[in-house]
This record gives sequence, C-alpha cells and structure tokens, in this order.
Amino acid sequence: MSPRFSPPDARAWAGPVLVALGLVAIAAAALLPPLRDAPLARWILSETLAPANVLPLIALGAAFGLIGRRALLAALALFALGIAAGVLAEDRLLQLLYPVPGAATHLFLTGPISYLAAGLALVVSARWRVYVAPPAAFVFGAMAGLAVKLTDPSLHEPAYTWTPVLIVVWIVLAVALTLRGFWRDWFLVFGRILGSWMLAIGLLYGGAALVPKKAPPPPAAAPGAERAIPGLPAPEQPSPFPGGEFKQP
Repeated sequence: MSPRFSPPDARAWAGPVLVALGLVAIAAAALLPPLRDAPLARWILSETLAPANVLPLIALGAAFGLIGRRALLAALALFALGIAAGVLAEDRLLQLLYPVPGAATHLFLTGPISYLAAGLALVVSARWRVYVAPPAAFVFGAMAGLAVKLTDPSLHEPAYTWTPVLIVVWIVLAVALTLRGFWRDWFLVFGRILGSWMLAIGLLYGGAALVPKKAPPPPAAAPGAERAIPGLPAPEQPSPFPGGEFKQP
C-alpha cells in the first residue's frame, strides 16, 4: 500500500528539515575556506555529490516514499545491509562482476546497476512496489557501498568511507520523508515516469559499457620511410624469392 494523504503535522517536516541541514553542510564545505581546501571535502563535492551519482539516490528515495510503512522498514533494513555488503565484501563483489565485459573499466557497472535498481522499484505498479522495493534497495545499497570503496582516493581512511555513506543515507531519507510528509496522489504517476527514465539511463549507460571498443589500426608508415638515410645502414628488405633471406638493397 502507498501512504495516504493527511494534513501535515510536526512529523511531516522531518524531511524538509533534513534537506535543509544537509544543504547547509554542503554549502559550508563548498564556501568556507578551511573546509573547502580539505581533500575530503573536495572529493565529496566532486565525486559523491556528482549529479550522475545523486540522481539515482533521489529516485530510490522517491520509491521509499511511495510504499507503506512495513515495506519501508524492510527496504531501509535491506538498504543498510546492502551498503554494509558493498563496503565489507568488496573483494567478493568484484569477483562476481569482473567477468562482465567492460566492468573493470566502468567502475564495475555500479552506476548502471544502481539506475536499474532504482528504476525498477519505481516503474512497477503500487501493488508490486512493496515487493520489489526492498530487494532493489539491497542491490542499490551494495552498489553504493562498492562505489564508495572503488573511488576512495585515500589509503583506506575511515572518513573517506563513512562520510559518503552518511551522505547516501541522508539523500535517500530526506527524499523519502519529504514525500511521505506531503503526500499527493500524483506522486504515483510521477514516480513511474521517473522510474522509466532511470531504466532508460541504466540501459543506455550499461549498454555503452558492454559494447567492446575496437582497437585503432596501426599508423601507416610515412612515405619514404623505407629509404636509406645518409650515414646509416640501409633498411633490410625481404628477398622476392620464396625462402630467401633478407638482403640489403
């Protein structure tokens, strides 16, 4: 079941307050010199908060906002379990994804899989969303945790792991709580439209990664490259007779 509309109360503002607090923290990291010059802040702003990474998080948060309370609790638990799996079982996940063509050169397809998981949780009907959203949240969480580990520029410093994890959880919760606090019936229609966009992006992004790239042909020899250079031995040329040895011209 989807949440029903009720007049907003104090609890309904938890989502907007969470959004405001996060935006203030991001603005401080981007504008205040002591924070802006820190390597962790620069990495968070350029990697974790990149639009391509934030968009599927918003979509997953929207899916969480469109399901009932029991399904939401299950989805949140599996989402947290997936993040833990991505962070703590990095080697195992890499072994599973490595045989996929192009995985090693495209961040092991964590982006396309995240888009597909979020899109699938949104595009299904409200009746099926309560069953699809929790396992999709687990897959999404595993890819988010794995992406954090793969893009970590430090030597496994804990701050470079748990800071982006907290940001991921913040975005998902902020969107979900905001939608649930200010529910409108048209959210269901918009959710399915957003889900179709996520599926399309995931398929295009993943398909482009799976297509093998052709190696460029070797450069052609420049005209006259076979000519002798004064002062240097002349290049050897093959004999015109079968089985002949190379000979000097």
